[in-house]
Amino acid sequence: MPRFLFALLTLAFVFTGCATLPSRDQRLLDSYGVSGPTYDKMLHHEPLVLDDIIYLSQKHVPGPFIVHYLRPTYVVYTLNGGDMVRLKQAKVEDGVIRYLQATPAMFSPSRVPNWVDDSPRPESPYWDYRRY
Repeated sequence: MPRFLFALLTLAFVFTGCATLPSRDQRLLDSYGVSGPTYDKMLHHEPLVLDDIIYLSQKHVPGPFIVHYLRPTYVVYTLNGGDMVRLKQAKVEDGVIRYLQATPAMFSPSRVPNWVDDSPRPESPYWDYRRY
């Protein structure tokens, strides 16, 4: 029975696809005329590159919405001087640029987030993961 349930869940995942953009967010993108590869990436919640972010800015998508989309992707953007010039020339909102600059400190694999406490807790029956 467990194998059947696992197979059923796997098929459901395959046929429903990965997480998609909520319909509210899709309507917002549609209202700004966002289309093409950037829209497709966002529909499937894939990471965006700087060209995608510039495209969204040129379509006048609000900066807070762009950051709202980028945050749960956990992508680290390492910007150089040329990238900064491109973003400024494309009139990407300052809030979006500040977010992009902050991502190395927020999501870098070499940095443990402040909220992670990986010290063992002997008082908990689950503290030793190797037992399971």
